Amino acid sequence: MNKNLDVLRKVKLFDGIDENLEAMLKCLGGEEKNYDRGEIILLTGQPVTTVGVILSGEVQVIQEDYYGNRSILTELSPSHIFGEAFASAGIKESPVTVLAKTNTAVMFLGIERIINTCPNSCVFHNHLIENLLKILARKNILLSSKNQLLSRRTIQDKVLSYLSLQAEKKGNLAFEIPFTRNELADFLCVDRSALSRVLSKLQKDGIIEYNHNHFKLL
Repeated sequence: MNKNLDVLRKVKLFDGIDENLEAMLKCLGGEEKNYDRGEIILLTGQPVTTVGVILSGEVQVIQEDYYGNRSILTELSPSHIFGEAFASAGIKESPVTVLAKTNTAVMFLGIERIINTCPNSCVFHNHLIENLLKILARKNILLSSKNQLLSRRTIQDKVLSYLSLQAEKKGNLAFEIPFTRNELADFLCVDRSALSRVLSKLQKDGIIEYNHNHFKLL
């Protein structure tokens, strides 16, 4: 029995396939790999032919421009997947780098085995494709939300918009964010020093409270 079944059952790609999960994994021929903290899982420019399923640890999806300016697109934890949009679209070179933020284990599934029915006509393939389409639709919505966030005119507007989204997501005015201060600056595409000044001002004005990555909206 696969030791990662508990995590795999939470993967949105496998929704509704619980009873056939082990048989499906055997059919898909997933390959597990381990990465040390700071190790590159997928490098910008590399071909993308697989979907990565995070079994343990955390990863960051990063984009860098020509001048080396880094932007963190998202952070992912166990049961989340990456690479599905690029692999499905047949994009020959990855536009992003995926980095292990902590020691991380990933299962890679070939996109061709996901979207094409195998010779045995396993019953779960149609379900897999349906789940994949739902995931792509959800990520499109999330990308739209990120674009709206980055379109805010000032750093303060970006910060308050991001923190409001996190509070809504957590269902609580007090919450933790997954970023260090440098990482938050990269995520919001702002200068780190300017970000720190804005956070200090917001706390001084009684709009937020924070300590490291713990925040509270007042």
